[in-house]
This record gives sequence, C-alpha cells and structure tokens, in this order.
Amino acid sequence: MKQQNKYRPVRGLEFQTVRFLAFLNMFWVGIRLYRNPLRSLAALKKLQEHGKKVLGESKMRKAFCFEGKYGWDMFHPLWPSLAFNRYFYHHLEEVIPSGRNLYIQRLLLVTITKKCPLQCEHCSEGETLNNKDRLTRDELETQIGGLVERGISAIVYSGGEPLHRFDDLIYLAQRFRKMTSQWVYSSGFGLTEEKAEKMKAAGIEGVAISLDHHEPEKHNLFRGHAESYNWVVQALENCHKAGLITCVNLCPTKAYIAAGGPAKFLNLMREWKVPMVNALEPRATGNYAGKDVELSGSEFEELKALFYRINFNKKYEDWPIFTVPAVARKYVGCGGGNRYLLLDYDGTLRPCPFCKTIVTDLKERKSVHCLADRSVSSLPQSNDDESRIHKTIISGS
Repeated sequence: MKQQNKYRPVRGLEFQTVRFLAFLNMFWVGIRLYRNPLRSLAALKKLQEHGKKVLGESKMRKAFCFEGKYGWDMFHPLWPSLAFNRYFYHHLEEVIPSGRNLYIQRLLLVTITKKCPLQCEHCSEGETLNNKDRLTRDELETQIGGLVERGISAIVYSGGEPLHRFDDLIYLAQRFRKMTSQWVYSSGFGLTEEKAEKMKAAGIEGVAISLDHHEPEKHNLFRGHAESYNWVVQALENCHKAGLITCVNLCPTKAYIAAGGPAKFLNLMREWKVPMVNALEPRATGNYAGKDVELSGSEFEELKALFYRINFNKKYEDWPIFTVPAVARKYVGCGGGNRYLLLDYDGTLRPCPFCKTIVTDLKERKSVHCLADRSVSSLPQSNDDESRIHKTIISGS
C-alpha cells in the first residue's frame, strides 16, 4: 500500500525536541490554570508519575508528524493545537484541582447511528444493531456542543457504522472543528475517495478502521461479510490519498494471541505504512455476553510484552505505535465516566461502549462502576520484578 499522505515518523533528536517543547507547552497551560508555576510543575510531575505506572522507566521512542503537527496516539490531540491546550488544561485539573471546580472529561465517543452492514462476532451492540436512530442532527449538535463547552477537546464518532449518517457526520465535524480533535471509527464500508476528501475538508483528523486478522478470509469470517477486508484496504488507501491520519483497530482474541497473530498483524501494518494500531481486547458484552472471551493472565502478559517491545525496542522504531488500553487500565484504572464519556444513540451518557451504567454526575472524579476495571484488575500480578521484565523485553533478549 503506497503512502500518499503527509504523515512521517519522528525519531531520535527530533522526537526528543518535540517532547521537550510539548512539555513546555503543558507547563504554560498549567500556569494559565493555576496562576502559579510551582503548582503547574507539581501537576506535570504527577502526570509523569501516572505514566511511569504503566511504562516503568521506559520512554517512548517514536511519534509521528502530520501536516506540521505531532502526535503519539489517536486519543490525544495533535501538538501544537488549541485542542491540545484544552485537553491538558482539563487533564491537569484532574491530577491537581485548581479550585475552579472544572469538568475533567476530555474525550467523547459519540454513537451517531446503530446502522451497520456487518454482523461482527464481537459487536457490543448486537441487541440494538440496526435499530432506528433516535437523535436528530440538531439534538446531536446540542448535546455534543454542551459537552464541548464543558471541556471536551477530542471527539470520536462511532456506531454502528458512522458513515451511514455521512451528511450528519460532516455537519457535526464542521461544527466542532475549531475546538476539538475529531476522529471516526469505521469498518471501511463506503469510505470512498470522495467521502475521505469531504471528511478531511470538514475537519476530521483521522480514521480508525477495524481489521481483526491479517488473513483476509479470517477477518471476513469474524466480521460476517465477504468484502470486509477489501473495504479496509480500499478505505486506508482513500484516507491516505485524502490526507487523513490512519489507525487500525484490532480485537485480539484468545485464539489470535495464541497463534502469534498480533505480531504478524503489526508487521503487515508496518508494510502498509499505518502509523498506529490500537488493540481493543474482547469483552463479554453484546454478542460476547456470557462467553469466555476475556483475556487470561498469560494472554494479557503476552500482549503486554508485545506492547513494550514494539514501542520501546529500537529495532522496532519503524513499526506502528502500538496502543493497548488494557495495559494502562491494569495500572492506573479505566477513565470511563471520568476522563472520557460515551454519548449513545438515544442521547444517554455512559462510561464507555461496554458499560451500561448511566452517568448522571459529570463532576464525579472516579470511574463509574467500570466493568473494564473489574476485568483487568482480576488478572494475576506477575511475581517477577516489573522493571527487570521491561528491560528484558525492550532489549529484545
């Protein structure tokens, strides 16, 4: 797959320089928040401690540059940008409250439709898929707008398949482009070159496209459609041509991990010049409700080892950035209902697509009965010294 957009990897001295300048930017944001440089430094130190819980002494070695801005995953706005400043204004508020009683939610997942042409094995919305959409475009605009005013600085449009409401998607993206970073979760269905260009023009930064196996037939079986893999390939190509950042979402099942699939998958994404892969582990909800699908301790450890190797071993600097939310949740808890929210198809706020608890208090500063926290926290702790494990994985020995 030929890379045609304005993405390029960032390594070495450039990476270190950008990292330092972004830190200075966050320090300035903290001064604006606290009116006190010492409190700003204290909040940034807490953020660093938060990161060390997940990474140990490891440090990221790579990022990407896109049209003059820098990023390291799809969940943080690109730097420098207004959305980046707004995001960390509220992130710092979370770690050390300023006394202004600000909201701390920063990321909003919006389920704009339940319509979808696929029958995915793992769909969390199996019971409601293809039901009638209840919210009008104006109602979506009003609810999203209210949350953006409170501090939301990153929006991910999801479904179903959000391209089923393409005109509404474009309208909403244009409406919130100045204040937020905006992404779309898609299966690739109907993502033509023309639509990709319209998405780019509307202010959408990137598209995360779902692909669940490196072998076409097995992905198609998982997604319940014989053309699904081809949709993904063509959608990625069209996004690249239009100048959209791309990420690929992978659902790593137990069988796929046991077969060594994730490493093969990442290698394929390297060949395709996809900058990011996001591993969203299977959850026992929706079509998987009541099934033994959630990762065991050994499977989690294998995925975690791959996370450290791909992101921190110098030999893999030209591979995609590999995000595994389950690894972060293991050490710092889930942010569902706290750092991020889901606005579902009937206008109800929930912690995330998997937790059906209703969020009623946006000032609540803890996860709202998060099922992900319960699941990941139940995984056994390793008896080995974590820092030694990290060093071994990163060195490749």
